[in-house]
Amino acid sequence: MMVRNGMGPSSSYDDRTIQMNRTEIASNYSADRPAEQDSLGRSEFATHLAIALRTVCATDGLVVGIEGGWGTGKSTVIGFVKKALSEQKNSEVKVIVVDFNPWMVSNTGVLIEALVTQIAAAINLDSLSPEKAVKVGEKLLNYVGLLRHLKYLKYLPGGGFVGHIAEDVSSLADAAGSAAKEAGEAVGDLKKVLPSLDLATRKADVAEALRELGQPLVVVIDDVDRLPADEIRIIVQAVKAVADFPRTTYLIAYDREVVAAALGNGNTASGNSYLEKIVQVAYPIPPLFQYQMRTFAGKKLQGLFTALGLELRSFEAAAYAPALSLLAQIARHPRDVVRLANRLMLSLPATRHEVNVIDVVIFEAISQRFPELREVVHLHPSDFTGHPFRDDTTTNDQSRDWMAWASLVAARDRGTAGWQKHLPKDEADFAIAKKACEFLFPSTDRGADRVPEDELHIADPDRLARYFRMMSLESVPEAAYIHTLLRHPERLADALDGIEMAMTLEWAYNYLPSCASPDICGCMETIVTRAKQATRATEQTKELIELFVKVCRRLIAMAAGDARIEAFQRAIEDAPLSISESILLEAAAEQGKWYVHPEKQKPQKDQLVPDCIAVDNAIKIWSERVRKALASDQLHEEPRMHAILYRFAQLNYAYDEAYEGVSKVCSTDEGLEVFLAVYTEGDDFGWMSHYALIASPQEFAVRIRGSSMNAQYSWFAKKLSDPQFSQAVEDQARRLKNLKRPPAALPSQ
Repeated sequence: MMVRNGMGPSSSYDDRTIQMNRTEIASNYSADRPAEQDSLGRSEFATHLAIALRTVCATDGLVVGIEGGWGTGKSTVIGFVKKALSEQKNSEVKVIVVDFNPWMVSNTGVLIEALVTQIAAAINLDSLSPEKAVKVGEKLLNYVGLLRHLKYLKYLPGGGFVGHIAEDVSSLADAAGSAAKEAGEAVGDLKKVLPSLDLATRKADVAEALRELGQPLVVVIDDVDRLPADEIRIIVQAVKAVADFPRTTYLIAYDREVVAAALGNGNTASGNSYLEKIVQVAYPIPPLFQYQMRTFAGKKLQGLFTALGLELRSFEAAAYAPALSLLAQIARHPRDVVRLANRLMLSLPATRHEVNVIDVVIFEAISQRFPELREVVHLHPSDFTGHPFRDDTTTNDQSRDWMAWASLVAARDRGTAGWQKHLPKDEADFAIAKKACEFLFPSTDRGADRVPEDELHIADPDRLARYFRMMSLESVPEAAYIHTLLRHPERLADALDGIEMAMTLEWAYNYLPSCASPDICGCMETIVTRAKQATRATEQTKELIELFVKVCRRLIAMAAGDARIEAFQRAIEDAPLSISESILLEAAAEQGKWYVHPEKQKPQKDQLVPDCIAVDNAIKIWSERVRKALASDQLHEEPRMHAILYRFAQLNYAYDEAYEGVSKVCSTDEGLEVFLAVYTEGDDFGWMSHYALIASPQEFAVRIRGSSMNAQYSWFAKKLSDPQFSQAVEDQARRLKNLKRPPAALPSQ
């Protein structure tokens, strides 16, 4: 496991969270309640609806429906309507708004009683005429009392109304004949009850009192679709048959599909037909355009980022706009965005600096909409990232057989992503999930020479695992820790002294692009110093050299202006020749200075080092270092000696000098052994370029036979002695010696 210099997994998280504004964070959690600010342009619709309701209230009343699915903003529109109704002009009659929340009634049996009682209470609180309000309240409460006395639930519209009244009356008649002694009392009770059973009279009294009150009523009933089916039926029937008072308009918010299913006992068509008889005017919630949802989501995210003190890095900011457009498609309604913001209040701080912020936003959004897909990503990361989680035996991918692996490779060859088989079956859901997966787990490269680790994408299995754990992983260093090393080269030096130098270099390379303000020149100094130490300690392998080259190249590419030239010069002047050769070759080739592959020339803006003079000077400095290494008999110690000699010859058009260098290297058996190591019996060296460092094959064969290498390389000496082959090698050497440097070209554009 990698040494972390005391920077444990939890400490970095605590350090960053302690800086957060806790009050701001808490205020950004959104409860499921109506919005008070008009973020979606709904207030104008609500104002016009309020005007219409005020006009309707002057007549016999109406039932108006606000229709929309869950989370579409019905309650918010209702809130705007109530606000608009309360802002009437002086010349307008004041509307009494009655709020009835059926959720507050715990007993289904008293829903209607509670509704009528709430109307009475609202009138007494908001009436312009207290005397008339008291009268209306009295009539309403008498009406409620009768409903209670008659066990009104039996008398809701339906075939049993008369029958149930008969049952109550007959029970009194039975009691009258039960005993002679009690007969008189029972008959008396019966005579008293019968006149009071006139429900129509009581209701007419309420209607008359409401007309005399002279103020219209708007009864608001929200969240009807959240009620159980039997309570939905009770409320809708009550509005139509029990509480249909004059000058009273009902404004009901509901999901039409849910309510229709309840009214039709599962038969939506029948329920819709019944609902149309109850609701005279239905207003669907105004649909949101994509730009509205995008704007709404953008405001939520920006508020969240501010509360968390989170500033997008350049690579995250570049992906923000397309991600926001995708988020507007994933979110079905505003409530999805609000709930997503709540989720991000946890996941963003927990993955801060470790996982790409934009990826976290999109993955949380897709997880919220398709929780099954989130679970599949966790169980089968290989289908999404191409690799299982590191050192994780809990996922199904660890036991994946070779046939499954071959199937995955074949799918990729066909251009089919491995994750497609896990997407939802519904066509619309499939399309949205596919867009999200293409964004998060692209099957093609994000760009040349770029991998998911560069920008902390969750397409990197380590970053995906870090996201799922929401905490540090034992087998993977925190990106924040590597970023600290890159900002403090002295700490990087300590880490490179550990036993896992190669792993440290790999992580440094991976997380350089996501590091804010790395010390480029300081890191280059540290890397070069460590590379030289590795050379002296004979630690240099070709694999380790490639790692050093990758890190140095990326450091140069990330630097700007003079810092880039300084970092480049440091690598050329001091890095081991095997490392500096690769860096120099790339810089020279991109400026068209490598005749072997002129097609590698790039526009100046895309060059690793866009300064011709700096590259020309680097070729001179590096070439002098090669000459010194040859003179001191040290060149054969370089793991990439052949590449160094090739590059010396090619960049300087100096094959004569290169051949002399080969002769000097091979003058000792130690040097000869290193030179011959690239040639293996049985390998097919069909290209003549493999022998471009040999000027005289016959002489070279003689040198082999006279050395301690003869037994091992007699086959090679024989090959070089073949007249036809020997002639071809000599012709090639003659041609290479005659190569001339072209006239100085203008700086690359």
